[in-house]
Amino acid sequence: MKFEKWLNLLDQFTRSLSRSLEWVGVIGILLMFLVNFIDVVGSKLFLWPFPGSVEIISFSQIIAIAPAIAITLILGRHIRVEFIIDRFPKRIRATISSFSSFLSLILFVLILWQSYLYGMSLQKSGEIGSTSYLPFYPFAYLIALCSIPVCLAFLIEVLKSLSEVFSHGSS
Repeated sequence: MKFEKWLNLLDQFTRSLSRSLEWVGVIGILLMFLVNFIDVVGSKLFLWPFPGSVEIISFSQIIAIAPAIAITLILGRHIRVEFIIDRFPKRIRATISSFSSFLSLILFVLILWQSYLYGMSLQKSGEIGSTSYLPFYPFAYLIALCSIPVCLAFLIEVLKSLSEVFSHGSS
């Protein structure tokens, strides 16, 4: 029982963190819209395009996408091919799910680690956008930060699947 309680607490924490990060993603979408709107109106009506708009929109895409990955995973909105796996017995499905989730966990741990190292590298080099003059490193750190709840969500999936594999019961 303690394992299930701990797993539920971890799940609640991951969901809460993911929902909070989802709002950061909403801000990224709104920022893309606003900069694009200002750029189009400025260039068409006033012959003055928004300087650095392409870079700002590119950075806003990172702000919009990275925080949404975890909540999308939790809500089951990612594409999964399960039409064959659904025909297998429960324990085999759980085994395949645990293996798949474990590989995904490894992938996102690597993404977290490499994004953090890349952010440190960008911070040390002082690299900035050529027209927006925004530093690059906060966006690499954002990807690393947003990988944390994804890793937790995959860890929860692995643990739940393994508990199904080793549960006492048939089918």
